[in-house]
Amino acid sequence: MKLRQQVVFLSLSVSLLLILILGGLLALFIRHLVEINLEEKGSELARILSHDQRVVSALEQGVAGDLRDYVQSIAMRTDVTYIVVTDEHAVRFSHPRQELLGKHFQGRDIWPALQQRESYCSRDLGTLGPAIRCFSPIIGADGQAIGVVVVGYLMQKVDGLYLDRLLLLVAATLAVIGCGLLLAVWIQRRLKRTLLDLEPEVIVRRFAQQDLVLESIQEGIIAFDPQRRISMINSAAFYTLRLHGAGRQAQIGQPLSALPATLVESLAGGEGEVSFQVHGDAFVGRFQPIARGAGHLLIFSRPEEAGSLASQVTHLRQYSEMLRMQTHEFANKLSSLSGLLQLGHVEQAVDLIQRENEECQSLLQDLLRSVQDKPVAGLILGKFSRARELGVKLELDDNSSLDEYPGTVSADLITLMGNLLDNGIRAAWNNRERCEPQVLLSISDLGRRLVIEVEDSGEGVDEALADHLFEYGVSRQTGDHGVGLFLVKETADRRGGVIEWRRTAAKTTLFGIYLDKEQLV
Repeated sequence: MKLRQQVVFLSLSVSLLLILILGGLLALFIRHLVEINLEEKGSELARILSHDQRVVSALEQGVAGDLRDYVQSIAMRTDVTYIVVTDEHAVRFSHPRQELLGKHFQGRDIWPALQQRESYCSRDLGTLGPAIRCFSPIIGADGQAIGVVVVGYLMQKVDGLYLDRLLLLVAATLAVIGCGLLLAVWIQRRLKRTLLDLEPEVIVRRFAQQDLVLESIQEGIIAFDPQRRISMINSAAFYTLRLHGAGRQAQIGQPLSALPATLVESLAGGEGEVSFQVHGDAFVGRFQPIARGAGHLLIFSRPEEAGSLASQVTHLRQYSEMLRMQTHEFANKLSSLSGLLQLGHVEQAVDLIQRENEECQSLLQDLLRSVQDKPVAGLILGKFSRARELGVKLELDDNSSLDEYPGTVSADLITLMGNLLDNGIRAAWNNRERCEPQVLLSISDLGRRLVIEVEDSGEGVDEALADHLFEYGVSRQTGDHGVGLFLVKETADRRGGVIEWRRTAAKTTLFGIYLDKEQLV
């Protein structure tokens, strides 16, 4: 059973139970109220008749006369069933039935009125049936009771009055139940619309999934309700903006003014693209409304993150190109070996295998000895293959050393080395007609700093581009270039490092990156 059906069923069950309980109590109260009302009216009528002069005179004279007609006329004008008048011996002077006149009153509940001169009501069985009977003594001149006036309501009449009022109660109860049904249907439709026809466990699961998704997104995300209070914020936004508090959950419900002033000012301009700075870091984002007037959503990130994503795609392409080059290179060597063996030149084939093996083993041993970080070693090995394919001599400094680093640091080191080596190999190859193309890579992390240096035999940096070398899109070449050094600069700055370049006395270009190892890990 769905939640809204359970809510409707429970609400109807509780309402019906309350109605039954309250209806039962109210029915008992109505019964009691009807009887009390009749007793009050009967007592009042009996008291009035007991002081009626015609009734008192008839009893004092001991002659009934026209007393019966007089009393019956009063009974017909009121809602009582009968009125009986007796003398001090309980002998009837008046009764609805003519044949019972002159006979004793039936029931012992008359004697307190005669003997003790009390006015009261009782329930007893009379000649006409069960009834509520109200007694009032008739006092003579000497102060003694000379008779009694009895006003009676048959229980059949009481039941009729009770049923009339009970029907009103039932009608009111049915009306309440009908209103409850309408309210339940309205609640069901409201829940369906509010909860999007989802069950509680589905909602909980989706909230958990939403939280995981928000926490896995690198961009900062902040949602605001219509009153510009924070309704949702992910950890990336909390830590990037360096907000105060015990955590991101403590920011929920905070006003917009709780955010950095520069961000608040940028959002004051309205919806659309926004840019701001927090603690010296620049951010760009978009401030847009949420559907159905539920508030606004701010998504922001550093400008260079888009470039970082492009860098990762570029690295994947580079790795693919390296694999292609190695496959091509080894396919050529296998063709050479096949030809030598087919021609019967076994010794030359063995020499070629040994030479290639020694060269590969030497390169692998140098890498494994110097570079402990496997992703970086793989990058360098790929660049060696690329340089050899182009005819560029790529060397690793014999004194190089690099320990193993966490995955995030390795990714940044790949960005730094990969782009510098690509630029160095390209520059050396473009200047191959003037000098032998060669590139020297040096890595050292023996001290407090991690130093990466790439020296190439290229013609150097164009003087016109020197002041803008690390800006996005600046390159001597045309096409999809001008991104590598921008990413190198951005990555070095983010890691708290420094990048420098200079033209050496040997007419080579040297790029150096200097990183603080404590900030890396």
